[in-house]
Amino acid sequence: MHATDLPCPQSKGRQKSADSCPTPSAGKPAAKKPAAKKPTANGQAPQKPRRKKQAAKKPSGGRPAGCPPCQSALGKTAAKEPAAKKQMPRKPRPKKEAAKKPRPKKQAAMKPGGGRPAACPPCRPGTKKPSSQKPSAQPPSTTKPPAKKKQLKADHGWSWQGLTIDAADLRKVNVFLARAKKAERTISPQVRSLARKTKATMVGFNERKRSPESIKRSVARDMQNNPSETMDDALDKVYNSVRYILQWPDASYVKGVKDSTKMLAKWKNANLRWSNTWARARGYKGINTAWRANNSGHPYELQFHTPKSQAAQKRSSKLYEEAHHPRTTGSRRAQLQNQMNRNYASVPCPAGAQLLSAPRRRAMVRPGVTTL
Repeated sequence: MHATDLPCPQSKGRQKSADSCPTPSAGKPAAKKPAAKKPTANGQAPQKPRRKKQAAKKPSGGRPAGCPPCQSALGKTAAKEPAAKKQMPRKPRPKKEAAKKPRPKKQAAMKPGGGRPAACPPCRPGTKKPSSQKPSAQPPSTTKPPAKKKQLKADHGWSWQGLTIDAADLRKVNVFLARAKKAERTISPQVRSLARKTKATMVGFNERKRSPESIKRSVARDMQNNPSETMDDALDKVYNSVRYILQWPDASYVKGVKDSTKMLAKWKNANLRWSNTWARARGYKGINTAWRANNSGHPYELQFHTPKSQAAQKRSSKLYEEAHHPRTTGSRRAQLQNQMNRNYASVPCPAGAQLLSAPRRRAMVRPGVTTL
């Protein structure tokens, strides 16, 4: 053998080291080889179990268990890729958008009375809701009708069982009633003073003001019986819008009437009417007078009675109203008059009462009014 053919002892060691480790991948650098970390030959024997432990620790790294540790970097990258792929299908965005779509339905359910039907789609964000305009038009509709009804009632006039008063004449009647109400405040103190000084009894003082309906019936009946008469003429005949009753016993009746008339004339109250019915054989018994107040110029009625004549008048008051009703027939009116005559027939006449006459009238001058 030649010297050149002898095996080299160092080559055997190199061959064993080459056979013990497989060739690394082409893409990995030599710095990651485990043999490069410990160059001694004695350190290679304990490195094999280390490689096995690393292969056992990372079985799910994407490489088989028998793969050398040099490909551990490839296994790490391979393990990361499927994890990223698993996270890809977790995209619930389309599902969330589908859940957000029914929001308009909730708004339609929450506002069913907003001025549109439930099936109507929601309004666009740029448009205004029509429901905001409807409530503004409703409140004035609730306030205007009552005002119109009041105007119709005031302009309609007055009517009662065939008797009517138009709107213009009704306003005149209302003015007359307001004047009577104001005049009563000054007339009543004078009449009460008159009763106290003449020792008379005031009867029905709480009924001194005649009711407005009674005055309307009176003037309407007067105008119906006299078609050519105006409302002013009919109101001038109403003397009893404010009325009083003075009563004396039979023995002091004549003296009480004379003293009262003198006192009223002294207070400048003008006498407008004097009706003495004591001399009548049938019917009403008593003295009815009318006076014009000195301070207000409003007329008022003053009746002079005895206790028996006042009782007969009280019993006949309802009969008198029925007899003067427009729908009362002639036969019924005659019956009522006969009954009233019987009521007054039992009333005795005080001595000298039929001779009582009205005082002499005095002229009373007022701004724009002159009465005798």
